Amino acid sequence: MYVRTVKNNQGKEYLRIVESYRENGKNKQKIIANLGRIDTISRKEVENIVDKLVQIYDIKGYVNLNSVEEAPDKKNYGIKVIVDKLFERYEMDKFFEKMDKKTRFDVEDLLKIMVMNRIIEPKSKLGIFNDLDYYGFKRMDEAETDGEGIALQWLYRTLDVLAQKKEELEKHLYRQRISLFNSVVDLVFYDVTTLAFETQQTNELLQMGYSKDKKFNESQVVLGMSIDRDRMPVSFDIYPGNTFEGHTFKDTIEVMKKRYQLGKVIVVSDRGMMSRTNMEIVENSDYEFIVGKSIKQ
Repeated sequence: MYVRTVKNNQGKEYLRIVESYRENGKNKQKIIANLGRIDTISRKEVENIVDKLVQIYDIKGYVNLNSVEEAPDKKNYGIKVIVDKLFERYEMDKFFEKMDKKTRFDVEDLLKIMVMNRIIEPKSKLGIFNDLDYYGFKRMDEAETDGEGIALQWLYRTLDVLAQKKEELEKHLYRQRISLFNSVVDLVFYDVTTLAFETQQTNELLQMGYSKDKKFNESQVVLGMSIDRDRMPVSFDIYPGNTFEGHTFKDTIEVMKKRYQLGKVIVVSDRGMMSRTNMEIVENSDYEFIVGKSIKQ
């Protein structure tokens, strides 16, 4: 027996208990019980049914986690083990060994904490700082200058330090992924989006421009990203917010050709990106391309 959901013509979902059996060499199902519409059954009612079945059949090892009180000072040691292993497989220690040791803080450890947070519950740098105990790290108060622990300003500065090594980091991650998974990058998807900020102030990067999120009253940057057939990033770049998306394409082709020495590649993009000039850039790079086209044309 198993639980199955079905939809009627109006799109309403119903919950059933169904039993599978064979008859005359064919697989068939028999409805044991109709439990009703899913949106009319409360979570508590489902828990009561499960708890009663566990009690009747004396199932060992079952615990209703909703009845367990949450510890106020809980810690997550498991995610650290996972992220440590991930960094080990990608040989991140070798990458960070090549970096200048001018910073007071450990960039690798701080990056690990950010990755843990991104996996568990993405938060701001201040949110990460407030959760350091949860990840098994100690916080350094603002008043401390030489104490143990992690300072909030270090979290803010970590990505600034990494930004100076962006190309080297992308290349390292790319090579490690190719080595680990025997990947072949022969198909690249490229697209551009805009990222708005809740301000109208402008600078070298923050500019007013065409917003794909319709946030025309906010400053923005333009993000161009290429991914492979496995949906893994190959590279990304940030451009001033008033940059026309088609003008970002040449940089991406040069990155694939020079930085990664990619051989035969098929570039996939939408029609808005692939102007005649960009098509010629792809062809001159000995790459191929797939581009969308209006049916009316």
